Amino acid sequence: MKQKKGLIITLIILVAITAGSFTIWVMPQGTQTKIIVSDARENLDGIIDQQKTVADSMSEEFARMTDGKITPDNYIGIAQISSSQVNSFIITLVQSDMPEQWRESYSAYTSYLRAYNSYLQETIVVANKLKENPSADITEDLAKIATMLSDADSMMDASQKARP
Repeated sequence: MKQKKGLIITLIILVAITAGSFTIWVMPQGTQTKIIVSDARENLDGIIDQQKTVADSMSEEFARMTDGKITPDNYIGIAQISSSQVNSFIITLVQSDMPEQWRESYSAYTSYLRAYNSYLQETIVVANKLKENPSADITEDLAKIATMLSDADSMMDASQKARP
């Protein structure tokens, strides 16, 4: 009797696993997700506000690292998380189904986010340089990242000017 119950339970589990696997296999995999935007201005402004918070925080953390108040490893961790957040903003904008008159502004802001992410990656390079040699000369690196940030800011200005 116990053998029969064990066999029946095993068969039920196998059938459930097989059915679940088949269901997942049958689902379409290549569908593109689109985010329907009801208010393009509000959507973009929300992302801009979130990005401003990230940018302000990263500016402060980079200054703290260069002043020796936090370690390069701590900064790298913070910068990687911020980069991930910026990537999620990019994905949100790219997948947004915004009205035609907003496309140029969204595209310019997406370019800004990509440029800002490049800036973050370059600050990580500086942090790694300081990690290897705390007394390293980073003057050229600071000039380079300042230029990168300025270029990114000009893309943000282009986004603002392209608003309908």
